[in-house]
Amino acid sequence: MTMQQWQADDGWHIDVRGLPPPQPLVQILRLVQTVAPDGVVIVHHDRDPQLLYPELAQIGWQAEPISGEPGEVRLRLSKLP
Repeated sequence: MTMQQWQADDGWHIDVRGLPPPQPLVQILRLVQTVAPDGVVIVHHDRDPQLLYPELAQIGWQAEPISGEPGEVRLRLSKLP
């Protein structure tokens, strides 16, 4: 499976479902670092990315779980206030 990325009204979306570790983490962090400070990234994942949270905190970002499709972990990433 390949990663998909697109922009929508609610922010940048990245779908990393099916990618082998550590690719989801790498791709998400790469996207976050290119988004404007007031931007939002919506992550579509197939599991809870525990290793992502401390990495986000180190660069001043936070993750909030939001509703997604059945079997999907969907997160809204944004810059810490």
